[in-house]
Amino acid sequence: MLRQRLLTAAILIPLVMAAIYFSSQLYFFLIGCGIVALAAFEWCTLANFKDPKIKILYIILTLLLCALIWCLPFELFTLGGVLLWIAFIIALCRYPKGSAFWQRSAWLRAFCGLSALIAFLASLMVLKIASPVYVFVLLAIVWIMDSAAYFAGRLWGKKPLAPEISPKKTREGLFGALLVVMILSLPLVLWVNPYKHAPWAWFFLILITAVMSVLGDLVESMAKRMYDVKDSGHLLPGHGGILDRIDSLLVATVCFALGQMILP
Repeated sequence: MLRQRLLTAAILIPLVMAAIYFSSQLYFFLIGCGIVALAAFEWCTLANFKDPKIKILYIILTLLLCALIWCLPFELFTLGGVLLWIAFIIALCRYPKGSAFWQRSAWLRAFCGLSALIAFLASLMVLKIASPVYVFVLLAIVWIMDSAAYFAGRLWGKKPLAPEISPKKTREGLFGALLVVMILSLPLVLWVNPYKHAPWAWFFLILITAVMSVLGDLVESMAKRMYDVKDSGHLLPGHGGILDRIDSLLVATVCFALGQMILP
């Protein structure tokens, strides 16, 4: 499994870097639309959609909304994403009682998933327009956090972080990953710091984004647990589906983009 994960990552990372640095805003947006459409298809499983026609309709609706956000300020959807993720996090903290709203309607779950994906795409464009370097920094934060938590959890993990949602995630893994992010973020504060007069603002934004990435992972795990789904898909060998790879990014991107919007 680890070998497959590393091989897939070795293939995807150069492609992602090329898209970040060498594609125009339009091409980058179209690539994002493709990723969001694939993730929407996988979200149909979490929404408990079984009819192929409904799945196709859901993907078409997703692409139509992608076209809509291209015509409007991306920041509007980032702000909407903030409100959505506040609701998600409240549900997460009150699990299992707080997740009751997920079970009221498949269309409600579909709406939540679609809103999260659209906010993610819009926030990604906010960062791309500001600077491709910001997209790279975001991905670096999430990838480092994910990898460090995995290895720290395997080495020292004892106390589950959220046993009812994701038993394999541990507090030791979380704190170990945060420590690694803190250490590695120091060069970023010096190298890529848009707030020269306030380096600590940049430092804390990185840490908050790292924490948010864990919450995004837990929210998807919460949704999968309700339907006893292990992976959202099998498109990426060793990694599961597209949604399994971007679940941490869904909220981290919104958080990071919001920071770019409000910090001086």
